[in-house]
Amino acid sequence: EGLLRVFDAVDTYGLDAMSTGVVLAWATEAFEKGLINKEDTLGLVPKWGDYETYIEMVRHIAYRSNEFYSKLADGVEEASSTYGGKEFAMAFGRNEMPGYHTGPACYIGYMIGARHSHLDNAGYSYDQKHIGEKPNAEKIVETLMREEQWRQVLTSLHICLFARGVYTPEVVSRAFKPLGYDLNVEDLMEIGKEIYRLKYKFKFREGFDISKLRLPKRIFETETPYGNLSESLLKEALEIFSERIK
Repeated sequence: EGLLRVFDAVDTYGLDAMSTGVVLAWATEAFEKGLINKEDTLGLVPKWGDYETYIEMVRHIAYRSNEFYSKLADGVEEASSTYGGKEFAMAFGRNEMPGYHTGPACYIGYMIGARHSHLDNAGYSYDQKHIGEKPNAEKIVETLMREEQWRQVLTSLHICLFARGVYTPEVVSRAFKPLGYDLNVEDLMEIGKEIYRLKYKFKFREGFDISKLRLPKRIFETETPYGNLSESLLKEALEIFSERIK
């Protein structure tokens, strides 16, 4: 019930549920570790499970009630850059992570996705399908890049990604024909590839630097279905991606 009340407050104030959850989790641990205090939180003491306090903090974030809450409103990367605690600030490319800790591919996906979102390439889905296999950085990168290119087509069609399995390239190609478009599977894949290329061209033009992406230490401290993650594997994947995207 308490969690649903927090969700309701997040929706009421027009915030993002995933980002707000990550920000509140960071703030709670930062308070426990003495990185922030009651002066910062305007007298509130965040504790795990204390939903009434979290609801009040959500309101302060929405209204940027002071400098601390304004930093929280700017995201966990910004807040941790000011107050410390980056090792448990769960953001990738400044985007707060979702609730997937499924293995190496989910984190590689967050790092290399054009929006640093789990929706970019579904690394978590790759993890779930390959449990029991030894992770291969090159295979993961190739699969996720190909998936993300195809998703440029799907999201341009405004479909729900939960139904992505229905909209195969063959089905999409056939669906275009009554609309007067003769696009085969190869045409669609090339369109997706070009959109993907343009997104990254924009990112690089605006100063995006793969070498500056940060891996929060916390992700290596908790087991996944693959055991503890290998930092060297994730870094290898980033190096492979850096060459492929260029």
